[in-house]
Amino acid sequence: MSFVEMRRYRLKVGTPERWVKTYFDKGYEPQRKHLGEPVGYYTTEFGGINEIIHMWRYDSLAERAAKRKALFADPDWQEFVTEIVPLVEAQENAILRDIFED
Repeated sequence: MSFVEMRRYRLKVGTPERWVKTYFDKGYEPQRKHLGEPVGYYTTEFGGINEIIHMWRYDSLAERAAKRKALFADPDWQEFVTEIVPLVEAQENAILRDIFED
C-alpha cells in the first residue's frame, strides 16, 4: 500500500511568484534530498487562486514520519521555511491512500 500526501497552501495576494522563486532557490534541493522527487508541484490558474499544491508519495506512514523528521532537522530547510511562512494565509494537508493497491 502506498500513500500520497497532498499539501495545499493558500498564499497572500501577490506572493505566489515569490514562493516559487524562493522554493527553487532554497527549498527544492533539501526537500528532494529527504523526500525524493515530488509526485507533483503546482500553482493554480483558475478556481482558488494564489495556491501552491504539492504531493509526495510514501510506502508507509512510518516512512513519511521518518523522512519529514529528517527534512525538518536540515538547516537549509529551516531557512526556507522561515522565509515562506509569512507568505501563507492557510494550509491544508491530506493523506491519500492508493485504492489500486488494496
